[in-house]
Amino acid sequence: MKRLLFLFISVLFLGSVFAFTAPLTDFGFKEISTSVMSEKKCETIVLNLNESDLNKEGVGLLSLNAFFGGEDLDNTYISVSINGEEELLFWKEFFYCGKEDCWARIYVPQVVEGETSLKICASLGGNTSNMKVIEKSFFGFYDIPLLKIRNEAPSQIFLGDRAKMSIIVSNEGTEPASIYVQFVQPDTRAKVNISSFDIVEGDSSASTYLMPGETKKFDYYIKPSLISSYNLPSAALFFTNNFGEEQVLISNHPTLSVVKPNKLNLALIVSEEENENRTFKVIIKNNSDSSFTGELRLYPQTKVIDSVKSVFVSARGEQEVFFESVSFEGKENFFVSIIDGNEIYYSNTLEVENHSNNFSFLVIIAVCGILAGGLIFAWIYYSKK
Repeated sequence: MKRLLFLFISVLFLGSVFAFTAPLTDFGFKEISTSVMSEKKCETIVLNLNESDLNKEGVGLLSLNAFFGGEDLDNTYISVSINGEEELLFWKEFFYCGKEDCWARIYVPQVVEGETSLKICASLGGNTSNMKVIEKSFFGFYDIPLLKIRNEAPSQIFLGDRAKMSIIVSNEGTEPASIYVQFVQPDTRAKVNISSFDIVEGDSSASTYLMPGETKKFDYYIKPSLISSYNLPSAALFFTNNFGEEQVLISNHPTLSVVKPNKLNLALIVSEEENENRTFKVIIKNNSDSSFTGELRLYPQTKVIDSVKSVFVSARGEQEVFFESVSFEGKENFFVSIIDGNEIYYSNTLEVENHSNNFSFLVIIAVCGILAGGLIFAWIYYSKK
């Protein structure tokens, strides 16, 4: 199950103007109430709006009104499934709670496309004595900003390299928005182990203003010190909605793999072709901070003239080495290797095919036969005269 926060607070409500609102009771909703530990009670309704009520330029918004008997941040949650899709979770801390009750706002983009099914559930857990989803809950369309946040990271880096992290925020609504973005945000509800790293370059937060249709990107760098796979922290976007509620949008958790770097990279290509002979070019890239000296071998060695060559590659440099093949027929697979202590590095494999010259030989024989036949015919013809 996904956390609902990622989608529900994808909506910003600043200075909004609503075009349509209706209580959920208009769609058959009845209060959900439970005081039984681990019990999950659900109500399903269908939002079936008249064409005149639809505001396709506005944002469809579900406002859930809830009561929690206790303030502990335990395993109590309310969930929503839209059109049978994966359940989205609201933990207690995702609600904005006043003196009397609590509210959560959920973006429902599917409603402009037709009938929309909502399955709303309540589940009690921990020290919360009872909970309710109240009939004051409602649905509406609003002309408001629509904010989204995404956290990007490279899938893999070499040990010793820095990883560039990018926080991307956008406003897909119709109104401007003022936001605060925290690049690294603790997430107590994550279902995976989260690894945090010090920022080695760049800021840790930003305040900005987003116009409708605008996207902004913030970059920073981290430098892991161990070879491993990591689940990186989420970013968080903070704002105040048009109901005066302080809300936060939590991004995704990107993953990052840190691997041992290859000291050398080898690339093999065919440089020239001449009849049955080939010229191969090997490109050696040295990724280390020290120079390299060693022997480069092209295989199969029986198909290569001088198949072993000594090479020198400067630190962080590149070197090109050329090999000549002997004449051969049919298909051969060529690759190169180089040994560095206990490490062996290999290039890509090239399949090279030389076509047999038998056809050309047969053509020559046929031409010679025709010429010989012509000469014999001419000799017979003139000898009769």
